[in-house]
Amino acid sequence: MKKLLRISALMTAALMVFVIVGCGGDDEADKDTTAPTLVSASPASGAEIAANSQIVLTFSEKMGSVSVAGGTVTLDGKTATVAPAGGAWASGSLSVTGTDVAGNALAAASLTYTLKAADSVAPTIDDAACSPKNGATGVEPGSVADIKIVFSETMGSAKVEAAGDLDGKITPEFDGDKTLTCKFLGGFKLGNEMEIKLTLSGKDSAGNALTTTSYTFTTMAKEE
Repeated sequence: MKKLLRISALMTAALMVFVIVGCGGDDEADKDTTAPTLVSASPASGAEIAANSQIVLTFSEKMGSVSVAGGTVTLDGKTATVAPAGGAWASGSLSVTGTDVAGNALAAASLTYTLKAADSVAPTIDDAACSPKNGATGVEPGSVADIKIVFSETMGSAKVEAAGDLDGKITPEFDGDKTLTCKFLGGFKLGNEMEIKLTLSGKDSAGNALTTTSYTFTTMAKEE
């Protein structure tokens, strides 16, 4: 009887070792060993920017830490917003370092820009460049597939709030430059005698707040 119990105990111990080793192997297989990469920078490397501009970096995966030479970094998942630490960038290349959440080091990356005077001018809506134009009247509703709002300069961020006929009917897409496109949801289409009102907010790449915040247009009356 004692011998039988001893054999049973040995079999149980062996099974436990097998389970532990097997689980350990799975953990190793699932471990992230891929180095993250810098996917894009806005403004793009090589561009001319104001000396006090912010730079938005997008990475291939969620980052645990990011550092940029001469910059102060605000990290949000795969995105890092970088402002010049002293209020203005110094000339020369900007080295970007960091690690993903698994601790893998970022593949070597650097940015170069041509610097111009610091920007203190607030951005506005470029009324004539918008589609439909800001303030337009008598717009043919069937001609509007989406709404494009264009700003006077490159924006670091832009948001829109809809009211009235468009409340809950649009989804905004910001291109990271000067244009915010509002696409209609669920097959929604404009009709006659609609008054469209959108409220905008945002800042340019230097942090200056948008001053003109209202975008409106009206569609044409019904034909008799």
